[in-house]
Amino acid sequence: MNKTRHLKSKRKRTWTDLRVEVKKLCVQLDISSEEFSEVNINLWKEIESKVWTRFSSSKNSRWIWETLVDSYAATPINYKTFRLEELIDSSEKVWFLLDETVNEQTKFWIYEGTIKAFEKIFWESVWIDEILIVSKKYEWILIINHHDIMIGTGKLKDRIKQMKKRVMG
Repeated sequence: MNKTRHLKSKRKRTWTDLRVEVKKLCVQLDISSEEFSEVNINLWKEIESKVWTRFSSSKNSRWIWETLVDSYAATPINYKTFRLEELIDSSEKVWFLLDETVNEQTKFWIYEGTIKAFEKIFWESVWIDEILIVSKKYEWILIINHHDIMIGTGKLKDRIKQMKKRVMG
């Protein structure tokens, strides 16, 4: 991602670094667990499976955006003007799947929370390769990939098209 980064981990990256950083940011930014929190480890596998089953034609797809089954809209992200709250109601509770790559392997850490809380974390982060934001009813998915492209299905499709018109002129 090409957005300005503020924090850099000096420790060797491990599978837990992403979760440690998110926890630190929640404390630093005064984000409560009601606003944003880790999904219980007993639920994450079920959520991840539902996301891939609902939105991807390949259960083992590394890049879900390459295998979307629904029609979608996509546009490059302009980080100077981009605001998630323009796409998704700031108080809506959603799933966040945050991709961490370590030693050529990927892992999605799953959180739940509001867009308002996540947007604060998003602007301070340094550790995410891919972001999946998913309706808790699995009605739509928003993906921000490592190419700085935003991809959305369902109700987000028209909003992304409108955003693209503004960006592209």
